[in-house]
Amino acid sequence: MPFAAINYGVKPGHEDEIAEIFAPGSFTRAESPVMRDETGTEVGRLLATGLFIQDTDMVRVIQYEGDLAAVGRHMATQQGVHEAERRIAPLLATPRDTATAAGFQAHFGRSIMTLVHEHVRRADVATAMIAVRYALRTDSVPAVGELLAAAPSPSEQDGPIVATASFLRGSTLVRVYQCEGDVAAAAEHLLAAEEPAALAGARAEQAMRCISQLSVLSLPESARR
Repeated sequence: MPFAAINYGVKPGHEDEIAEIFAPGSFTRAESPVMRDETGTEVGRLLATGLFIQDTDMVRVIQYEGDLAAVGRHMATQQGVHEAERRIAPLLATPRDTATAAGFQAHFGRSIMTLVHEHVRRADVATAMIAVRYALRTDSVPAVGELLAAAPSPSEQDGPIVATASFLRGSTLVRVYQCEGDVAAAAEHLLAAEEPAALAGARAEQAMRCISQLSVLSLPESARR
């Protein structure tokens, strides 16, 4: 059950407007978490998503089963996604053509952040995510990537944290923590933990603002398939 992250460059100062676009009453979620090919055969599932923003970076984190390209194809067919794309267009740092399914898929592919590392404590889905952004020195990016890739998997000592993943784009690193139970408790656990040696010298920003997130565990059983 891998993770992926999609980066959106947005204009600063519009966090509240963007949050409103993706609010539960404004944004129509995917009709189903199940991804199918052109024959109707199931090829994967969306397991969990989280949308985070800070300054000029907005990141959608996705946990899925199947192929990442299938995620792009699935989202490109969702009317709610296209409506959100239309509304967010004036707030983007760089214009993009996502009006068509083909245009959306092309942009989706270009916006995938580089996965640096991914470790899970168990082969299961948790209910929530936390994302933290780091601004790295340009000369430290390769070393940080190598050290994070060699980092150990979460253990029982990591409390509510059941999975971690790190993504790079340019000199921006986003670390994602998937947790179970109370998000505030998980955040306190992270604050109490020592900063990974791999991030020595990096300038840690505060946790990214969570605009929305959803796990299949929060859906009725009948809607999970």
